Order: sequence, then structure tokens, then C-alpha cells
Amino acid sequence: MSLGWDALTFEPGAEAIEQLAESWAWLLKDPFRPVLFTVLGDMFFARDDDSVWWLNTGTAEITRVADSVDAFQDQLGSEQAEDWFLPNLIELLHAAGKVPEDGECYTYVTLPIFQEGRYEVDNLNPVPAWEHFSLTGEIHRQIAALPEGAKVKSHTTH
Repeated sequence: MSLGWDALTFEPGAEAIEQLAESWAWLLKDPFRPVLFTVLGDMFFARDDDSVWWLNTGTAEITRVADSVDAFQDQLGSEQAEDWFLPNLIELLHAAGKVPEDGECYTYVTLPIFQEGRYEVDNLNPVPAWEHFSLTGEIHRQIAALPEGAKVKSHTTH
């Protein structure tokens, strides 16, 4: 992995974290403590028992990844981290001139939960983190109750 952690992670501001908590409240029902944010707009967070979970904002899935923050940090050097941070995709995005600035992360043109939503350069753009958390949380909340395979019409304003 030739990219450093500074290219794979980012620090959202307080406003962005508040937006995440608000837009994702329907899924993040229990108290959480942010541990690490990926530049793809995902969050690793700890629960009160110190267990670490991964909020995938592309698919609206929450996955337990470690029993403690220390155990999670140990996994950051493993092959598992490739799946979490997609460094090869981030390298391609950088090569295409799509480099997020401070407080920004990538967001999807079409979320990966949809058939057309792919983890590809053309489907990702850097945006302010609050905007990513707001858009992804709201879209996922709206479609959460739909059955698998349901057709959805998107009315994005791009």
C-alpha cells in the first residue's frame, strides 16, 4: 500500500460529526464514540463496551469489527484494512485529480447499495463531510424499509 494513512483517513469537523449523528440516528440508535473516519466517508466507532463497529455509509451496514479499540488498531495493519479503506481505488481517484481537501471525503454519485453504484473513479467525488453524511444518511433512511430489488427513482440535484 503506497498511500499513507493521511490519504486514507480524514478528520471531519464538529459540524460534520453532528450531521452524521443526526442523519444516521435512525441506524445509530445507541451511544457511539467515533474512532476513525475513512476518506470514503465511513466511520469506525466504539460502543460503551469498547467494541468497535464499522458504519459503511455506502451500504448502510453496521459491522462489529473488534472487541476493543486496541484490537481494532491491531487490525489496521492487516489485509482486512484493504477492504475497509480501498487504497487501490483511492490511488486511482488521486491520479484522476480527485483529491479531497481538509474536512472533505468522497461521496457517491450512485450509492453502492444500488445496482449501478460501483466503487469506481467515475462514481466518487470529494465533498464536504457534512454533505456526505447528510445525503447518505437521508437516502438510506428513506429506502431502508423497501424490499430487496425494489426500483427507486433518484432526484438528485447535480
